[in-house]
Amino acid sequence: MADGGSMVKSEVLIEALQNFVKVVRTLLEDAEKATATGPLQGFATNKLRSLFGIIDAGANLYNSLSVNKRSEAEDLWKPLYQIAGVRDAVEEFLELEVEWDGFLESLDSRLQMSDKVLACTSPAERLSADTKVTDARSGEEVTLGHHVAEIEGQKSLLEARSVRVVVVSFGCVEGAKVWLEQTGCTFDMLLDPEREIYKTFGLGRSYAKATKFDCMLKYSEFVVHQRQFPDLPPQYMNDVYQLGGNFLLDEEGKVILSHPSKDPLDRPKMGDVLARIP
Repeated sequence: MADGGSMVKSEVLIEALQNFVKVVRTLLEDAEKATATGPLQGFATNKLRSLFGIIDAGANLYNSLSVNKRSEAEDLWKPLYQIAGVRDAVEEFLELEVEWDGFLESLDSRLQMSDKVLACTSPAERLSADTKVTDARSGEEVTLGHHVAEIEGQKSLLEARSVRVVVVSFGCVEGAKVWLEQTGCTFDMLLDPEREIYKTFGLGRSYAKATKFDCMLKYSEFVVHQRQFPDLPPQYMNDVYQLGGNFLLDEEGKVILSHPSKDPLDRPKMGDVLARIP
Protein backbone atom coordinates (compact mmCIF):
# COMPACT_ATOMS: atom_id res chain seq x y z
CA MET A 1 0.00 0.00 0.00
CA ALA A 2 1.28 3.49 -0.87
CA ASP A 3 2.02 5.91 1.95
CA GLY A 4 -0.26 8.85 2.77
CA GLY A 5 1.81 11.37 0.81
CA SER A 6 1.67 9.25 -2.32
CA MET A 7 -2.06 8.77 -1.90
CA VAL A 8 -2.64 12.55 -1.77
CA LYS A 9 -0.39 13.05 -4.80
CA SER A 10 -2.17 10.28 -6.68
CA GLU A 11 -5.58 11.82 -5.99
CA VAL A 12 -4.45 15.21 -7.26
CA LEU A 13 -2.91 13.58 -10.32
CA ILE A 14 -6.01 11.54 -11.09
CA GLU A 15 -8.30 14.56 -10.77
CA ALA A 16 -6.07 16.75 -12.94
CA LEU A 17 -5.84 14.14 -15.69
CA GLN A 18 -9.56 13.40 -15.59
CA ASN A 19 -10.43 17.10 -15.83
CA PHE A 20 -8.13 17.51 -18.82
CA VAL A 21 -9.52 14.43 -20.58
CA LYS A 22 -13.10 15.59 -19.96
CA VAL A 23 -12.54 19.02 -21.50
CA VAL A 24 -10.48 17.85 -24.47
CA ARG A 25 -12.70 14.87 -25.25
CA THR A 26 -15.67 17.26 -25.42
CA LEU A 27 -13.75 19.42 -27.91
CA LEU A 28 -12.92 16.38 -30.00
CA GLU A 29 -16.43 14.91 -29.91
CA ASP A 30 -17.94 18.25 -30.95
CA ALA A 31 -15.50 18.38 -33.88
CA GLU A 32 -16.32 14.81 -34.90
CA LYS A 33 -20.05 15.56 -34.82
CA ALA A 34 -19.56 18.71 -36.88
CA THR A 35 -17.63 16.87 -39.59
CA ALA A 36 -20.18 14.06 -39.63
CA THR A 37 -23.16 16.36 -40.17
CA GLY A 38 -21.79 19.26 -42.18
CA PRO A 39 -19.38 20.10 -44.99
CA LEU A 40 -15.76 19.31 -44.15
CA GLN A 41 -14.32 22.46 -45.71
CA GLY A 42 -16.78 24.62 -43.81
CA PHE A 43 -15.72 23.02 -40.54
CA ALA A 44 -12.03 23.41 -41.34
CA THR A 45 -12.48 27.06 -42.26
CA ASN A 46 -14.83 28.19 -39.52
CA LYS A 47 -14.77 25.78 -36.59
CA LEU A 48 -11.48 23.92 -36.44
CA ARG A 49 -9.93 26.60 -34.25
CA SER A 50 -12.30 25.53 -31.48
CA LEU A 51 -9.83 22.69 -30.94
CA PHE A 52 -7.31 25.26 -29.75
CA GLY A 53 -9.12 25.03 -26.42
CA ILE A 54 -6.75 22.15 -25.69
CA ILE A 55 -4.00 24.73 -25.08
CA ASP A 56 -5.74 26.23 -22.05
CA ALA A 57 -6.78 22.76 -20.88
CA GLY A 58 -3.15 21.69 -20.99
CA ALA A 59 -2.07 24.79 -19.06
CA ASN A 60 -4.67 24.02 -16.39
CA LEU A 61 -3.33 20.46 -16.18
CA TYR A 62 0.23 21.68 -15.67
CA ASN A 63 -0.78 24.30 -13.13
CA SER A 64 -2.83 21.75 -11.18
CA LEU A 65 0.24 19.55 -10.92
CA SER A 66 2.69 22.43 -10.36
CA VAL A 67 4.71 21.39 -13.42
CA ASN A 68 5.83 23.31 -16.49
CA LYS A 69 5.66 20.71 -19.25
CA ARG A 70 4.45 17.26 -20.24
CA SER A 71 7.66 15.43 -19.39
CA GLU A 72 7.44 16.71 -15.82
CA ALA A 73 3.85 15.47 -15.56
CA GLU A 74 5.02 12.08 -16.83
CA ASP A 75 7.70 12.05 -14.14
CA LEU A 76 4.89 12.41 -11.60
CA TRP A 77 2.76 9.57 -12.85
CA LYS A 78 5.46 7.01 -13.65
CA PRO A 79 6.22 6.08 -10.00
CA LEU A 80 2.48 6.00 -9.26
CA TYR A 81 1.48 3.95 -12.28
CA GLN A 82 0.91 0.84 -10.19
CA ILE A 83 -2.06 2.58 -8.54
CA ALA A 84 -5.15 1.54 -10.49
CA GLY A 85 -6.73 4.99 -10.55
CA VAL A 86 -3.56 6.63 -11.82
CA ARG A 87 -3.06 3.92 -14.43
CA ASP A 88 -6.63 4.32 -15.71
CA ALA A 89 -6.33 8.11 -15.87
CA VAL A 90 -3.00 7.96 -17.73
CA GLU A 91 -4.32 5.40 -20.21
CA GLU A 92 -7.35 7.59 -20.91
CA PHE A 93 -4.98 10.50 -21.54
CA LEU A 94 -2.86 8.46 -23.95
CA GLU A 95 -5.90 7.03 -25.72
CA LEU A 96 -7.22 10.54 -26.19
CA GLU A 97 -3.93 11.54 -27.83
CA VAL A 98 -4.27 8.71 -30.35
CA GLU A 99 -7.90 9.65 -31.09
CA TRP A 100 -7.06 13.36 -31.43
CA ASP A 101 -4.20 12.80 -33.86
CA GLY A 102 -6.19 10.17 -35.75
CA PHE A 103 -9.10 12.57 -36.28
CA LEU A 104 -6.79 15.25 -37.69
CA GLU A 105 -4.97 12.75 -39.93
CA SER A 106 -8.35 11.68 -41.28
CA LEU A 107 -9.26 15.31 -41.89
CA ASP A 108 -6.02 15.85 -43.84
CA SER A 109 -6.74 12.81 -46.00
CA ARG A 110 -10.39 13.63 -46.65
CA LEU A 111 -9.58 17.22 -47.62
CA GLN A 112 -6.47 16.20 -49.58
CA MET A 113 -4.27 18.71 -47.80
CA SER A 114 -1.26 19.93 -49.77
CA ASP A 115 1.21 18.52 -47.25
CA LYS A 116 0.29 15.00 -48.34
CA VAL A 117 0.45 15.95 -52.02
CA LEU A 118 3.83 17.69 -51.76
CA ALA A 119 5.23 14.82 -49.70
CA CYS A 120 5.18 12.78 -52.91
CA THR A 121 7.47 15.24 -54.72
CA SER A 122 11.22 15.75 -54.44
CA PRO A 123 12.31 18.93 -52.61
CA ALA A 124 14.20 21.53 -54.63
CA GLU A 125 17.97 21.54 -54.61
CA ARG A 126 18.22 25.17 -55.71
CA LEU A 127 16.11 28.33 -55.41
CA SER A 128 16.07 30.63 -58.42
CA ALA A 129 17.30 34.20 -57.96
CA ASP A 130 14.40 35.27 -60.20
CA THR A 131 11.79 34.19 -57.65
CA LYS A 132 9.51 37.18 -57.01
CA VAL A 133 8.77 38.21 -53.43
CA THR A 134 7.58 41.32 -51.58
CA ASP A 135 9.69 43.23 -49.11
CA ALA A 136 7.54 43.31 -45.98
CA ARG A 137 8.97 46.60 -44.75
CA SER A 138 8.81 48.63 -47.98
CA GLY A 139 5.99 46.79 -49.74
CA GLU A 140 8.06 46.74 -52.95
CA GLU A 141 8.14 43.70 -55.21
CA VAL A 142 11.67 42.40 -55.63
CA THR A 143 13.38 39.21 -56.71
CA LEU A 144 15.54 37.07 -54.47
CA GLY A 145 18.52 38.06 -56.60
CA HIS A 146 17.88 41.75 -55.98
CA HIS A 147 17.48 41.19 -52.26
CA VAL A 148 20.68 39.17 -52.00
CA ALA A 149 22.52 41.91 -53.88
CA GLU A 150 21.31 44.43 -51.33
CA ILE A 151 22.59 42.48 -48.36
CA GLU A 152 25.83 41.69 -50.16
CA GLY A 153 26.41 45.44 -50.18
CA GLN A 154 26.31 45.42 -46.38
CA LYS A 155 28.98 42.82 -45.73
CA SER A 156 30.35 44.80 -42.79
CA LEU A 157 27.05 44.18 -40.98
CA LEU A 158 26.99 40.45 -41.56
CA GLU A 159 27.70 38.14 -38.72
CA ALA A 160 31.07 36.44 -38.31
CA ARG A 161 29.97 33.43 -40.32
CA SER A 162 28.61 35.59 -43.12
CA VAL A 163 25.10 34.26 -42.67
CA ARG A 164 22.09 36.46 -43.25
CA VAL A 165 18.74 35.46 -41.78
CA VAL A 166 15.69 36.18 -43.92
CA VAL A 167 12.16 35.49 -42.70
CA VAL A 168 9.77 34.35 -45.43
CA SER A 169 6.01 34.48 -44.91
CA PHE A 170 2.92 34.54 -47.12
CA GLY A 171 0.64 37.15 -45.56
CA CYS A 172 -0.08 40.73 -46.57
CA VAL A 173 2.27 43.68 -46.08
CA GLU A 174 0.04 45.32 -43.47
CA GLY A 175 -0.15 42.18 -41.35
CA ALA A 176 3.58 41.59 -41.69
CA LYS A 177 4.32 45.10 -40.42
CA VAL A 178 2.11 44.52 -37.37
CA TRP A 179 3.90 41.22 -36.70
CA LEU A 180 7.33 42.83 -37.06
CA GLU A 181 6.36 45.60 -34.66
CA GLN A 182 4.88 43.26 -32.06
CA THR A 183 7.71 40.75 -32.14
CA GLY A 184 10.53 43.27 -32.46
CA CYS A 185 12.01 41.14 -35.23
CA THR A 186 14.94 42.90 -36.89
CA PHE A 187 15.57 40.40 -39.66
CA ASP A 188 14.63 41.13 -43.24
CA MET A 189 11.21 39.73 -44.09
CA LEU A 190 10.02 38.69 -47.53
CA LEU A 191 6.45 37.83 -48.47
CA ASP A 192 5.56 35.01 -50.83
CA PRO A 193 1.77 35.43 -51.20
CA GLU A 194 1.46 32.72 -53.85
CA ARG A 195 3.57 30.40 -51.69
CA GLU A 196 5.84 29.54 -54.59
CA ILE A 197 8.86 29.22 -52.28
CA TYR A 198 6.82 27.04 -49.92
CA LYS A 199 5.88 24.76 -52.81
CA THR A 200 9.48 24.69 -54.04
CA PHE A 201 10.62 23.37 -50.68
CA GLY A 202 7.70 20.95 -50.37
CA LEU A 203 6.00 22.84 -47.56
CA GLY A 204 2.27 22.20 -47.52
CA ARG A 205 -0.71 22.72 -45.24
CA SER A 206 -1.66 20.17 -42.61
CA TYR A 207 -4.23 20.22 -39.85
CA ALA A 208 -2.72 17.05 -38.38
CA LYS A 209 0.81 18.43 -38.09
CA ALA A 210 -0.11 21.99 -37.11
CA THR A 211 -2.51 20.98 -34.33
CA LYS A 212 -1.20 17.59 -33.24
CA PHE A 213 -1.83 16.72 -29.60
CA ASP A 214 1.76 16.97 -28.38
CA CYS A 215 2.35 20.23 -30.26
CA MET A 216 -0.70 21.82 -28.65
CA LEU A 217 0.58 20.79 -25.22
CA LYS A 218 3.86 22.55 -25.99
CA TYR A 219 1.86 25.72 -26.56
CA SER A 220 0.34 25.07 -23.13
CA GLU A 221 3.85 25.48 -21.73
CA PHE A 222 3.91 29.02 -23.17
CA VAL A 223 0.69 29.81 -21.32
CA VAL A 224 2.10 28.45 -18.06
CA HIS A 225 5.15 30.68 -18.49
CA GLN A 226 2.88 33.61 -19.42
CA ARG A 227 4.64 33.96 -22.74
CA GLN A 228 2.75 36.33 -24.99
CA PHE A 229 1.71 35.39 -28.51
CA PRO A 230 1.58 38.07 -31.22
CA ASP A 231 -1.89 39.62 -31.03
CA LEU A 232 -2.70 40.19 -34.68
CA PRO A 233 -6.03 41.78 -35.66
CA PRO A 234 -8.45 39.19 -37.15
CA GLN A 235 -8.09 40.57 -40.67
CA TYR A 236 -4.39 39.76 -40.56
CA MET A 237 -4.73 36.26 -39.14
CA ASN A 238 -3.39 34.08 -41.90
CA ASP A 239 -3.25 30.34 -42.47
CA VAL A 240 -1.96 28.84 -39.21
CA TYR A 241 -1.99 25.39 -40.81
CA GLN A 242 0.73 26.23 -43.32
CA LEU A 243 3.94 24.44 -42.39
CA GLY A 244 7.31 26.13 -42.47
CA GLY A 245 10.92 25.14 -42.23
CA ASN A 246 14.54 26.24 -42.13
CA PHE A 247 16.73 26.26 -45.23
CA LEU A 248 20.33 27.29 -45.70
CA LEU A 249 21.38 28.42 -49.16
CA ASP A 250 24.79 29.29 -50.54
CA GLU A 251 25.49 32.36 -52.66
CA GLU A 252 24.33 30.57 -55.82
CA GLY A 253 20.99 29.59 -54.30
CA LYS A 254 21.96 25.96 -53.80
CA VAL A 255 20.33 24.34 -50.80
CA ILE A 256 22.97 23.12 -48.35
CA LEU A 257 20.59 22.44 -45.46
CA SER A 258 16.92 21.52 -45.70
CA HIS A 259 14.71 21.17 -42.65
CA PRO A 260 10.98 21.05 -43.47
CA SER A 261 9.23 21.28 -40.11
CA LYS A 262 7.20 18.33 -38.90
CA ASP A 263 5.11 20.74 -36.81
CA PRO A 264 5.18 24.51 -36.08
CA LEU A 265 7.71 24.10 -33.26
CA ASP A 266 10.08 21.75 -35.09
CA ARG A 267 13.27 23.66 -35.87
CA PRO A 268 16.89 22.55 -36.37
CA LYS A 269 19.47 23.17 -33.69
CA MET A 270 21.68 26.13 -34.41
CA GLY A 271 24.76 23.92 -34.08
CA ASP A 272 23.48 21.77 -36.93
CA VAL A 273 22.93 24.83 -39.08
CA LEU A 274 26.38 26.26 -38.41
CA ALA A 275 27.98 22.89 -39.10
CA ARG A 276 26.67 22.98 -42.67
CA ILE A 277 28.23 26.35 -43.49
CA PRO A 278 31.23 25.83 -45.79
